[in-house]
Amino acid sequence: MTATSIIGRYVGVAIAVPDLTSAVKQYSRLGFVLSDRSHRIEWGAEVATFGFADGSYLELISGVDTSKRNGAAIATFVERFGARTYLSCFDVDDIGAAYDRARASRIDIVGPPQLAPESVGERAEMLWLKPAAMGGAFTQLLHLHHGPRRFEKTTPGTRPFTQVLVASDVDSTLVTLTALGASANPSYDVPDWGLRATVFELPGDTNVEIVVPTDTARPRGAALQRALDSGRPGHYMTTFEVDDVDLLAERFAADGVATLGPPTDSPVQSPWGKCRQLWVHPAESPGTFVQFLTRLSRPAEPYS
Repeated sequence: MTATSIIGRYVGVAIAVPDLTSAVKQYSRLGFVLSDRSHRIEWGAEVATFGFADGSYLELISGVDTSKRNGAAIATFVERFGARTYLSCFDVDDIGAAYDRARASRIDIVGPPQLAPESVGERAEMLWLKPAAMGGAFTQLLHLHHGPRRFEKTTPGTRPFTQVLVASDVDSTLVTLTALGASANPSYDVPDWGLRATVFELPGDTNVEIVVPTDTARPRGAALQRALDSGRPGHYMTTFEVDDVDLLAERFAADGVATLGPPTDSPVQSPWGKCRQLWVHPAESPGTFVQFLTRLSRPAEPYS
């Protein structure tokens, strides 16, 4: 992070689901390796964690005790929306500084930082940004006292790379990310897809991407507009970087995992250079639209 930056890498995503066991089976079919399944007693939630070698994670959560505030909130969320991304998480070096920056910038927050409950198993402090601050995406800023999480079992050659948002209020989202110290690349149009994208490159070689529809005659533009029209702004797609997306596509075909077609080359406007991309059919990944991506030239430092 730079001296003025508060927000760190995109470190995790939590997806609320009505049936945790069923969702674990579906995400396991996509190649994700289950690291842990736990009961967050203080929150009234059951959590299944798919960890990655760099300490990032994908979590599936289910509210099982509605007498607890968090359990009730998750259960109500699922009742209203079905399986859906609940929050995305970004690490911070100093949670107090993040809180001060958020207040000074008038960013909508839930309240002051809180310590993670003992059942999490990590000494951590958390600060939540209200969905209105991020275009509809509930967002957590996280400070882990002892560094990145460590998992005995991880998914090889895979990590969260980008959280894609379709924002109900693009300007407020840009203001929030900028106020937290993130820097945006110039926005670019992808006419063939009917959308405009703005990418914030974050530490840890991760990103947040904000997309808006520009041409609803195009399938992708139309899908984004449907998300907005149906009251589902915010989290739209989670992108995972993998070692070889073409080999992954072959495995999916052999295992009967539905995709939206074979891997394709990225648009020339992509800020990550030439990539190969594969989209999983939404029915295969309850709660989020999943994209797998392989950059044909990527940083030398491995993540697995």
